[in-house]
Amino acid sequence: MISISIINTLRENHDEVIRRWLEGMHGCIAEDFEEMMLTPMGNGVANKLFGYAVEFLGAEAYEELEVLHKVQAAARDASYRRAAVGFGLTDIVVTALSFRKALNETLINHVTPSSAEDSSNLLAAVLALNRFGDTMVSGDIAGFFACRDFTDSGGEAAA
Repeated sequence: MISISIINTLRENHDEVIRRWLEGMHGCIAEDFEEMMLTPMGNGVANKLFGYAVEFLGAEAYEELEVLHKVQAAARDASYRRAAVGFGLTDIVVTALSFRKALNETLINHVTPSSAEDSSNLLAAVLALNRFGDTMVSGDIAGFFACRDFTDSGGEAAA
């Protein structure tokens, strides 16, 4: 489990994470995909991912895999739906990478280590968020190809 003060710092800066996430995607994804991410539905996605990130940082070692499985399943399902309506893999993956970057940048911006222990805690949080982000990306890729396999086999992807 990551330091409670680091988790609280992330919680307190929720709006900054979302702002950084949206800014990080701007110009890097298809315009219609970006427009979708600016809707209440996109905000819901951001809040869900943020909640999972906080849950993962607060998880005990024995709980981490369970949280990561939830994250991967949610990313897979969302990616499948996005692929079903025609969004590309790059657009889908960039959203996850931008979210991970926003989480890390926000923490680094607000946590000022004053001791070796503080530095160690910050590094542990950044590494944990990288693991979290990698899990989102793997779920995104799995969902995209599951949709593609389904449509290639003659099925119609349900949005």
